Amino acid sequence: MPKVGMEQVRRRQIIAATKACIHREGIGRASIARIAREAGVAPGLVTHYFVDREDLLHETFRSIYREFTFDIRRRLARARTPEDRLLALLEAQIAPASLTPEAVSTWLAVYSVMREYPLLERIERDYDRRLISTMVDALRRMGHPVDEAREIAEELSIMIDGLWQNLANPVTFTAERARAFLYRYLARRLPGHVFVPPPDDARLRAVDDRRISPEAQAFLADNLPVEPFRLSRSTIAETRRQLGQIYRVEARAAARAHGVRLSRADLGGVESLRIAAPGPEVQQGTPRLFYLFGGGFVTGEPEHDLPISAALAAQTGAAVLSPRYRLAPEHPCPAALDDVLTAWRAFVREGGTFWLAGESAGGGLALALLQRARAEGLPQPAAVALMSPWVDLSLSLPSLNDGHDPTFTRANLQQAARLYAGGADPASPSLSPLFGPLDGLPPVVITTGSRDILREQAQALASAIRGAGGQAELHDWPGMWHVFEFYRAIPEAAQSLERIAAFLRRHQTTLSEDAA
Repeated sequence: MPKVGMEQVRRRQIIAATKACIHREGIGRASIARIAREAGVAPGLVTHYFVDREDLLHETFRSIYREFTFDIRRRLARARTPEDRLLALLEAQIAPASLTPEAVSTWLAVYSVMREYPLLERIERDYDRRLISTMVDALRRMGHPVDEAREIAEELSIMIDGLWQNLANPVTFTAERARAFLYRYLARRLPGHVFVPPPDDARLRAVDDRRISPEAQAFLADNLPVEPFRLSRSTIAETRRQLGQIYRVEARAAARAHGVRLSRADLGGVESLRIAAPGPEVQQGTPRLFYLFGGGFVTGEPEHDLPISAALAAQTGAAVLSPRYRLAPEHPCPAALDDVLTAWRAFVREGGTFWLAGESAGGGLALALLQRARAEGLPQPAAVALMSPWVDLSLSLPSLNDGHDPTFTRANLQQAARLYAGGADPASPSLSPLFGPLDGLPPVVITTGSRDILREQAQALASAIRGAGGQAELHDWPGMWHVFEFYRAIPEAAQSLERIAAFLRRHQTTLSEDAA
């Protein structure tokens, strides 16, 4: 699920070029030819991805509003009080990161032609209605009667529009002045409430982004803003087909680059992929790795994860076995967990040194497997590696990187969770092992990044394991996104996999052997 293709990259480049043209020259002069020159592509490529200029402008308008909506969701996720919620809505409109000269001129250009585009009018009306409704809700929670709350929300909405209009003259009316004006209004209109400007998240993120490699910076430039897609019963077959086209090419390249040998294996009747490290045939005493691929429980297969599993095979010298567990919605829970538990029973019968690893959904599945295996009295691995693990399908924690992670969105997590859970409680430990028993686990390494949409879950899991008396090593990579280890062109991916491999190599005995 987290990987992206060239078609989406091209579409984003063209939309970004359209915004740049609108900013500099207005919508009227943003022709296909000018946009193509700005994007550095032939005009024919623009009309290949977009039907015509109107279609391109509509998609650009949607993109602009989508970025605003993502920002509001992130800010609301941080809110702890009604005052925080009101500020989250307002800061999204007037924060320094929002009030850039480019953003102001683009929005004013959009407003100037709104009547000419019925779709744009509809998007703006819906956006304004939702904004006012959410402000009214926050104000009511602050203790204001509904009529007064609506009156204040209307005032704030009009004020924000006025501030944006004034910012067309940046000489006498700056973003800082606009923000100060808003906070003075809040202090006078809403006495008795305390409004503290939140920290500037954009500046903190910019600091992180300056620390990442040029290759990672280029990846973010190509893949943000994230292209929306929907996971549903009706779209899942096509989603798998498209992702398969992307993954298979990279999987073959990764297998060649790491010199691994691939073969089929059977683990208790569960078809699996065997990945043998370079060198002689597997000898007695060779460590083994049980690896679970990701894909939101609805996409993926062992071959797709070869950029990670082949690297770990080469760097640890382990024989990797990756079961092909069943996917939802055709096979909702507990099918995937049942499959990997069956495979695990066969895997551990060989004994010796063995480890467990998984990414994203595979990371959550690995943790649920540990809990079930322990309940059955099955042997535990010597160590565990979890990359951006999805361990809470109820999504009780916020996703502050929604829109900042270039791979997918919180909405996609919600869609995948519904498909996999079926009618089951998504907070049950078999689906959300974060809420299961975490004491007595083997040593665990968890990786995430400051852009990872599941960063909060990775941090919560590490904290919970430590709180239960276990050992959890958390690698939180500045500027990195969900399962960034998949992307071989990113130096940070290789560095993270090397650290994971070193962690596994440091743990060569199982818990049962230690106890003996």
